[in-house]
Order: sequence, then structure tokens, then C-alpha cells
Amino acid sequence: MKQLKTLGLVPVLLLLVSLAAAGQTYDAVKDFSIASNPNGVWSYGYLTTPQAPLTLYTWSDNQCNPGMSWWGLYLGPCDAMPVLGHNDTDKVFCWATNCLPPTYILPQPGWEGQLSVVRWTAPSSGTYAVQGAVMGVDCYFPTSSDLRVVRNSNQELFRTAVNSCDVPLSFKYRVPFSAGDTLDFVVDWGQDASPVGDGTGIQFKVTEID
Repeated sequence: MKQLKTLGLVPVLLLLVSLAAAGQTYDAVKDFSIASNPNGVWSYGYLTTPQAPLTLYTWSDNQCNPGMSWWGLYLGPCDAMPVLGHNDTDKVFCWATNCLPPTYILPQPGWEGQLSVVRWTAPSSGTYAVQGAVMGVDCYFPTSSDLRVVRNSNQELFRTAVNSCDVPLSFKYRVPFSAGDTLDFVVDWGQDASPVGDGTGIQFKVTEID
């Protein structure tokens, strides 16, 4: 009888596993790591033009600004742009003219117009909920960048200018993906053609829903 009861649980357990897999959430902020690039479904890098191939960042650091971790294009000790920054603390972290909450990451465009990118790659086919927010985190200049959300490098789902400070602009979509499809969160230097003062905070999650 004990064996029959145990076997009877198998379909229920399989159902629970299936439901858990269907609800998998990928969080760009919580999943961030400087241990490797790519990092699971995440890749960090830059584009020289909107349609160019992604070039992965190869320089990482968590000592230049204790409390921040970085992936970037190495230009010299503690001098790397474009970059992607992560607040490792549990409070707002300020440096230079930027103040980044712990719930955001910071893609910063480069000196030669490189677009800083966080890329998510679909691990399996299905429909996914994509939701997040973007805001300027430089209140001195203030921020004057652009954010684009792009599927497979050629389908723009969302685009907005970011030209204010601490005013989140949210977005939410349902998007079908095939395994291996990509979703890029791209920050460029906006209308002033300069990365100075372009501190841009983004947060987003991708959740499998079907």
C-alpha cells in the first residue's frame, strides 16, 4: 500500500514541476554577476551601430567603486565606457553625479557612440511576459539618453527618450519567442551625441507564461 500511495503522487509532482517551469522568471538585476559573460540567459556587451553584432564586455571589476560591480570595455584602470553597472548594496549608491537604487542596473553608452546592451536569450520556445522600467539616475545634468527594447536585433518593441531624473517609465509586453531568440535592452547617448551625464537605470524581468 505504501508503494501505491507513493506512485500515486508522481503525476501530481510532475504537474507541479511543469507549472514551476512555466512560471520561470529571469530578473536582470537579481541575476547579474561578474563571474562570467555570458551569464546563463544573460549577455552583457555593446553595439557599434543598432544593427551590428553584439560585442561582449570582457573587463569586469568590483573594486574601482566599492559597492558597485561592472562589466565594460577596458580603457584603463577604472576608466571603462561603455559599461554596465550593478549596485551591490541594499541602498541607493551614489558616485560622480549618479545615484543608482539597488533595484536598477546601469547601462552607460560609450565615448564613440557605442550602445550599451543587456541581452536575454530565450532558453525555450513559448510566450513570455516582459516588464520593467527605465529612469534617469543623473540629476545633475540630467540624464539625456534613449532606451530601446529590441527582439532579435531587428524588431523594436519599445523606445523612449530618458531625459529626467528619478521618474520611472514602465513597460510591459507579452512576446512569443523561439528557443535562441534574443531580447536586447539598449541604451544609447540620445540627442546630444555625448555619453556624459547619461546615467540610465533600468530594471526588467522576463517570465514564461505559456
